[in-house]
Amino acid sequence: MTKPPSGSETHGFLGEEFITWLWFRWETSGGEFILPGGRVIGIAIDDFLTFAAPSDDETEHTLRHGLPTRTEEARTALRQGRRVHSARLIVAEANRQWVATLDGATMQLTGVKLPEDAEEVESDSDRTADRVANWLALHEIMKALYSIFLRDRLAPNYRATGAEQQAQWMMQ
Repeated sequence: MTKPPSGSETHGFLGEEFITWLWFRWETSGGEFILPGGRVIGIAIDDFLTFAAPSDDETEHTLRHGLPTRTEEARTALRQGRRVHSARLIVAEANRQWVATLDGATMQLTGVKLPEDAEEVESDSDRTADRVANWLALHEIMKALYSIFLRDRLAPNYRATGAEQQAQWMMQ
């Protein structure tokens, strides 16, 4: 009996497209997003970017240090149609900042660095509650951003609007 394909095997491309879309939005419109409730979120790609292998017999291409999105290697990978597999994101809201690596195929966040503990944290239980709140906030932010991406991606006119704009950006 064969095992049914996992979500990452059948829909992992959406997470990879999501990372590319975040990169596109960061470079073309500053990476600022207005979430429901008027929350303003900033997104940037930090010092780690991995491109998926175009076929099973090739290797991933990883760029580290500085701003890998600004390198010729990254631009060439995009022009060649390579998919962004993972990226280290900086997520900011007001005075809070998270850093995490997002795996596109699985949508897992790894290596998460939470914002500094709030000033009013006085005990271990307060610290735990603050950190849980920050984890939950990051989860909510990523979920909201993905919803915005899907709304754009699934729009009837996506190919003529968003996809065309992103394709032009990728070819630069």
